[in-house]
Amino acid sequence: AAGPAARPEVSWTADGVALGVLSSVLAVGLAAAAVLRPRTAAAAVRWAGALRRLHSGHVGDYVAWAAAGIGLLAVLTVW
Repeated sequence: AAGPAARPEVSWTADGVALGVLSSVLAVGLAAAAVLRPRTAAAAVRWAGALRRLHSGHVGDYVAWAAAGIGLLAVLTVW
C-alpha cells in the first residue's frame, strides 16, 4: 500500500494579501458607486436605447451573444 501523498506547503504571501485587499476595496467601491450615484432619466434612456438596439430579445440574440462571449473567452485563454 502506498503512503499518504505529500501535500504542498500553503502559506500567505504579501502579494496575495495585497491583491485580496485591493479586490475587496474595488468591489465595495464599485458597489457603493452603483447604489449611491444619482441617475438622471436621460442617462437611463440612453443606456436602455443602446441595449435595445443590440439585443431585441429574440432567441438568436441570446445565441449570438453567448457565442461571442465564449469566443472571447477562448481567445483570451489561448492568448
